[in-house]
This record gives sequence, C-alpha cells and structure tokens, in this order.
Amino acid sequence: MKTFKYRIYPDNNTISMLNIWFGQTRFVWNYYLNQRTVTYKETNKGLSYNDNAKDLTQLKKQDEYSWLKECPSQALQQQLKYLDSAFKDFFSRGKGYPRFKKKGITTDTLHFPQGFKIEGSYLTIPKIKKPIKIKLHREIQGKITSIKITKNKANQFYISVLTDYKPTPKPTLKKEVGLDVGLKDFVITSNGEKYKMPHFINSGAFKLKKLQRRLSKKAKGSKNREKARLKVAKYQIHIANQRKDFLHKVSTKLINENQVIAVETLTVKGMIRNKKLSKHIANASWGEFLTLLKYKAQWYGRTIKELDKFFPSSKMCNNCGYIKEDLKLSDRIITCKSCGAVYDRDINAAKNILTFATVGTTGS
Repeated sequence: MKTFKYRIYPDNNTISMLNIWFGQTRFVWNYYLNQRTVTYKETNKGLSYNDNAKDLTQLKKQDEYSWLKECPSQALQQQLKYLDSAFKDFFSRGKGYPRFKKKGITTDTLHFPQGFKIEGSYLTIPKIKKPIKIKLHREIQGKITSIKITKNKANQFYISVLTDYKPTPKPTLKKEVGLDVGLKDFVITSNGEKYKMPHFINSGAFKLKKLQRRLSKKAKGSKNREKARLKVAKYQIHIANQRKDFLHKVSTKLINENQVIAVETLTVKGMIRNKKLSKHIANASWGEFLTLLKYKAQWYGRTIKELDKFFPSSKMCNNCGYIKEDLKLSDRIITCKSCGAVYDRDINAAKNILTFATVGTTGS
C-alpha cells in the first residue's frame, strides 16, 4: 500500500461543512471512548467495534443526537474502527491508553472508504455537491482504495489517497554501504561520503522562537493572537516539510545507488534523555530516516542489514579491531594505539557497521 498526499482547496461553504463533520467525528470518538471505559469499570467486560456500531445507529435516531446524521455515516464508522484499533494496540502491543480528542489540538480527520470520486484535479465526496480542487503535483499510482481528508493547525486541508501499489524492483547492484548517523554530518557512509546537516534545522529554530515570542505577547482570545498562532503553525509545517524533503532525497539516493545498506540500531527515545543533545537529536529525525530506508528497500528489492545497538562501532578500529575505551565525543580524528592507523571517527564507524551488521528482516 502507498499513500499520496495532496493539498486541497475547498470553498468557504465546504470548509464550514467539513469543520462541522470534524466536530461530529471527534464527538463519536470521545463518546464511545467514555462508554468503553465506563462499561469496563462497571462490568469488567470490554465493548467491540460491532457493539459500538450498533449503538451508533440507535444513537442517531434519538432527537438529542439527530445532528449526527449530517456527517456521512462511513466517516463516523471509521472513527469507531480507529478507536477499536487503539484499544487493541493498548492491550496487545503495550501502547498508551486511548485519549480524548480536543478541538485545535488533535488532527481533524475524515476517512472515506467509498463514495468518493477523483476526476482530473477535482474531488467529490458524499453530501457535498461542489467538487473540491486538488493540487495534483504528481500522478496517483495504483488502484485507489480509500481517501482521508485532514486539516492541520494552520487551517490547511489535505487529502491522503491510499492505493494498492505494486512497485517495480530496481536493477540488482553489487555496491554495499554502511551508514553512521551524526549531528554535525547527518549521514556518513563507509565510502567516505558525508551528507551535511541541513542549515534550516538551526536557522528555522531561531525564526520559530521569534514567532512564538510574539504569540506569547498577544492577548488570549484576540484576533491578533489567532493571526500570530497561524504564523507559528504555518512555519512549523514549513520546517517539517523541509525536513521530510531532505530525508526523502537522501534515502532515495542511497537506495538507488546501493544493493545492501547496513545501519545501526538506534534507541532514539533513550538518546533524547541527554539534556544537552536532546533538541539536536530530535531535529535530526534519525528514526524517520531509517523508516524511509526500510520501506523503500522492501519496495525496490534492496537489503537492509542492522548492527546490534550495543556494538562499539565508534570505539573499534576497523583496521586491527582495537577498542578505544576512553573515546570522547570531541574525538573526531583518532590514532589507533595498536596499529597506528589514523582515521576519521565517523567513517570508521560506518565501515564497522558494514562489516559487522547481520542480515535483518528488511529487503530481499
């Protein structure tokens, strides 16, 4: 499956209707989250999706909740499916207990598994006659199975098109590469190539801080505060898009040029606990980068090798195997005490990752 995301431009009447629907789907989530919680506390038994779906049908027949009929039924039912999945993840995968959705904080979503049409650059959805303009910046590939309409904090609307995608494997190559990630250089390869950390990481943070300071000085509830909030939200989205663009370009380049890619297993959550480096580590988005590499490797017939997270890739000399136990973060160029080899710390680590990584579960 593959998702194609596009910006959409609904008119004012459609925006008003979508906002009403967002509120109704948010109500359904919160109503049945509360119902499941109360039922379990009182009876020690849980409710299923079918239980909630039957109750929703009866709920809409009541005069008090008849307004729920305004929203397409499939969008409301999809919220129940999301809620059911959230509870399954909580019980089986150890994820957090589902939370109530709050207006303006959680992302507003409408999911349509059917009843929609995409013709040219326009989208038609149930109960709205006027087509919505789509900015199709790239072709939709594969058979469309469902769509999702979302609104972000900057009041921008997007459509995510889910398709049954069958990628074509790329030609087999003989090249292999090891990757070491860092803060000064984002990625260092075993071939000695370095991908610099994007400049917008630091410059964007400075401008964002300035906009947030202006927002904090505006009176709560005022129009000027809302304008300032939108500026902050738009700039946050701008930085996020820049980061995603960079990650996609680097990951695609590495997939195109190498048959086997060896990476280090990272525990980003643990690394973020370092107060001095937490902000820089979070901005680097190493976890997202590795996720992109893995699914692109599956698509295009590449292999991902993963190194054990406790392996001393930076401390070990790739030439003789000597381990420098007193290695500091400030040590960049190292002279091996055993064989006398002089090497770049990061390139040496990338070479060790390629040499000692085992074949993981990702790829061909």
